[in-house]
Amino acid sequence: MKRIFLTMIILLTGFYVSLAQSESSIETIQKFSKFYKDQQIDSAFTLFSPKVQAALKIEGTKQLFAQIKSQLGEIVRSRAIGTPVNEIQEYRLTFERPLIDLALMINNKLIVGILQKAVEKDKGDIADLESPDNFTVNNSFGALYGTLVIPNKQTEKIPVVIFISGSGPTDRNMNQGNLIRTNSFLLLANSLAANGIASLRYDKRGVGKSEGALKSNNIELNDYVNDAELFIKKLKADSRFSKIIILGHSEGSTIGILTAKKTKVNALISLCGPSSDLGTILRKQLKTLPDSNYTIASKILDTLQTGKLIHQKISSPTLVALFNPVVQPYLISSMKYQPSIELKKLTIPIFILGGTEDQQIGIENTERLAKSNPKSQLLLIKGMNHVLKSTTGKTTESYTNPDLPLHGGLVSSITKFINNLPNN
Repeated sequence: MKRIFLTMIILLTGFYVSLAQSESSIETIQKFSKFYKDQQIDSAFTLFSPKVQAALKIEGTKQLFAQIKSQLGEIVRSRAIGTPVNEIQEYRLTFERPLIDLALMINNKLIVGILQKAVEKDKGDIADLESPDNFTVNNSFGALYGTLVIPNKQTEKIPVVIFISGSGPTDRNMNQGNLIRTNSFLLLANSLAANGIASLRYDKRGVGKSEGALKSNNIELNDYVNDAELFIKKLKADSRFSKIIILGHSEGSTIGILTAKKTKVNALISLCGPSSDLGTILRKQLKTLPDSNYTIASKILDTLQTGKLIHQKISSPTLVALFNPVVQPYLISSMKYQPSIELKKLTIPIFILGGTEDQQIGIENTERLAKSNPKSQLLLIKGMNHVLKSTTGKTTESYTNPDLPLHGGLVSSITKFINNLPNN
């Protein structure tokens, strides 16, 4: 899913879920807030750990502060989150323009990491009110929270669709804090329920209510596959359901394909899913960089695609954020898989949907994915964009206005596919 990125660095030695605060951490956060307000970049730089300083450098820190201030404005609030774990305390910063929050990770008075976090939503938010945590599983690190929607007046077994979200901190409703507000999965779940089809959508590990179910410095694509498998196992044990269908959006399509290889399901639906591996996708996206940065990025991708980590110093803050050591294992694991090749191995019914206005994936990608498995059904919905809304051109309103409805042709197409599936 398209995201608005801040150039920032994530350098952590462990994860955290925490409640009390230490005096030393308070002192650090107070200094950081003052230096940020007064634009004392050199002073703020001294608050970073040696590892962060080596990776970001003073020039990168200046660019980072300028970018944050231009997009978010001044800091209006800071607060401790939880109790320290492994001596790391998280502090959350809220800004004048609440597009995102920033989390500062503090250890021994030094900032060891900066993370982008979704803004905490109002308690009256419709997405929260209609997303009860009524279906949970546990992975090795904590609970994964989901919302199961059952049609009214259910009298017999019905099919259930498990939704898998796309890349980044995309939650169960296809939102990313205040940055991206679509409610597309929420709308789709309610629409399917109106047509007699149940659904389960959930927050991925590290996202939303499932924020704690993550080991930050060792995440790989297959971790998401394993989590999806946990939910499917629980659905299989529920006697209310006749069929289980995986529905993956964007990167969630790739996760769904890999999950369908590991565990038996009745069908797969790919919404706006890529046909190429992550390395190929990144090369295409990074072509907008200056030639010097693109050359460096291309060489880094070459190395990562061999399965080797990068230890060289990177001068560009943009590339530091993309290729920092924490995310490299995830990039390597994702580059191993080409969705079109993996889809070819499936024998279950497959429905590939894309939109003619999808600026992130594109029609050619959707068609290429469908062609990889001759048994696939393909549908290109005219006027539908990447977040499943009706649009023309490159308007971004559908990414920020959750009140916009889904494209009119989406629900009927999915419903028809599911209703035509063979009985077990």
